[in-house]
Amino acid sequence: MIVFPAIDIQNGRAVRLRQGVKEDSTTYFDNPVEAAVKWADEGALFLHVVDLDGAFSGSLSNASIIGDICEAVDIPVEVGGGIRSEEAIETYLEAGVNRVIIGSKAVEDPDFMAAMAKKYGSMLAVSIDAKEDVVATRGWVDGSDKRVLPFAQAMLDLGINTLIYTDISRDGMLTGPNFTMLGQLQQLPYIRLIASGGMSSIDDLKKLKSMGIYGAITGKALYEGKITMAEIRSLGGM
Repeated sequence: MIVFPAIDIQNGRAVRLRQGVKEDSTTYFDNPVEAAVKWADEGALFLHVVDLDGAFSGSLSNASIIGDICEAVDIPVEVGGGIRSEEAIETYLEAGVNRVIIGSKAVEDPDFMAAMAKKYGSMLAVSIDAKEDVVATRGWVDGSDKRVLPFAQAMLDLGINTLIYTDISRDGMLTGPNFTMLGQLQQLPYIRLIASGGMSSIDDLKKLKSMGIYGAITGKALYEGKITMAEIRSLGGM
């Protein structure tokens, strides 16, 4: 299982939100590039970067910083937040991003997602951010008419195999991930599932690994020392 340190960028800084509320943030690094280098130096194999400003605005607010991160580390980087056009996808791929994560646009425009899946395939992932069983959009502010499992299956049917599931109610709360929903998602054929939201200890990661899940994202727990990179390395198979 790959463990992805999360670097969430807001107003040019590396922060963590609680339950996706943009006004409820804690700054951990004034320079997100420093966070990226720290986690890479400590043994991370892949970074998960989110442009929080972009997620709320729909524009690439921190693209230059993310480009700097890609230049500063020699491990792959996946990026999400406000990516709602093919131009945005191309901007990040040209900047050295390994995988581009589509969220709101995948929910709101299935035809766009089908076209992008056909063109970019494994270079894309879809983020399924949910409140209860309802998929949320626009920086987690709005709901949708989509339910988690049918939406996940629809993305798999398009050929998008990497799906990131976040239980918004648990994000930044250190309460553990939603193992029940993750278990249901993991049963879908051909899925490469990344768990996000609520990681609280190395035991959470051990359980996810035992479930056969492809990856897990950890943010607040890592920044506050609840999980360490040494513990992550000790999991093996990273």
